[in-house]
Amino acid sequence: MRVYSPEEKEAEAAAIGYKVVGPLQESDQLFKPYEPVFAVVQIGSHQFKVSNGDSIFTESLKFCNVNDKLILNKVLLLGSTTQTIVGRPTVPTATVHAVVEEHALDAKVIIFKKKRRKNYRRTKGHRQELTKLRITDIQGIEKPQTTEPVKPVKAAVKKPEKVAVAA
Repeated sequence: MRVYSPEEKEAEAAAIGYKVVGPLQESDQLFKPYEPVFAVVQIGSHQFKVSNGDSIFTESLKFCNVNDKLILNKVLLLGSTTQTIVGRPTVPTATVHAVVEEHALDAKVIIFKKKRRKNYRRTKGHRQELTKLRITDIQGIEKPQTTEPVKPVKAAVKKPEKVAVAA
């Protein structure tokens, strides 16, 4: 097992596309109100479309612990209801903030090899290590003001009463 220096850890994390800020504090506001903003983020060799409050499973991220705050800086595209910013290849001013929720294992994949009539059979299993991230904030695009639509007030309509007729 190789021991990494802090500079090596930071350089390797930057190559994947994130930066570890530190552990989550109790004063940090994790859940924010919904904002109609999304981003396309590259983590390693995978791209994810995320918005505020989403949770995603990525390949296992090195040097991250549960409840660590991350800054994802490989943002390829930002979008909202009013504008879209496309990076070439990345948007330099954009960042996506996330929190590590858990480290988990994916479902088992069975690898089975067989050569017929040769009595050759090999079975092997694999479980991919995953990291679950919760997206907390998207920065680098102006966020449109969310206004709730005002419903028009309808006047009360009186229904005629049915009268029972005695026969």
